[in-house]
Amino acid sequence: MLKKILMIFICGIIPTSFAIAASTVVEGTDYVLLTNPVPITPVVKGHVNIKEFFSFSCIHCKDVEPLLEATIVPNKKVDLNRIQVAWDARTEGFAKLNATFQLLSLNNLYSPAFNAIFANQDLTNPVILNQFLMQNKVDKEKFMALYNSFTVNAKVSEYKELMKLYNISGTPTFVVADKYIVKPALPPRLIEVLQYLINKSTK
Repeated sequence: MLKKILMIFICGIIPTSFAIAASTVVEGTDYVLLTNPVPITPVVKGHVNIKEFFSFSCIHCKDVEPLLEATIVPNKKVDLNRIQVAWDARTEGFAKLNATFQLLSLNNLYSPAFNAIFANQDLTNPVILNQFLMQNKVDKEKFMALYNSFTVNAKVSEYKELMKLYNISGTPTFVVADKYIVKPALPPRLIEVLQYLINKSTK
């Protein structure tokens, strides 16, 4: 009887221990320190800057987006800067799209844009882009005027410089407080590591 009780007690403890171990965030395993010197992005005291290097054509970026929207975006301590990578002509088109979203504060369009692109809608095509804007009740004239402007082109050039500065070679890559780079992981783990680094950076 005592042996049976002891086994129940051990079985009850082991899952808890595993859960604690699984949630532990480890430098070198879950994130690494940024080694090359970069300018520190100014933030309000108590806030933290997060740069997300992503692509609208990246399935891993699409998968993490709903969790990002649910946990990181609402966090008032976080200044999130989404940076669409510009590897080629297509991703440069996506970079223009992202820059316009940012400048017009159209944060609600990220998930619809991912969904449209993965439904084979080419949002770099002006006709399809206009249809997308209509469906999402966006002022087409205002959007397209900015989309085709020098301001947006300058923003795309800025993205390219940031890619070089942070040695970006894949997406999604998250840089926290210009100090920590989150290593690739499944979306729930990415968010867990991000939240850990946010807490670490705002203390």
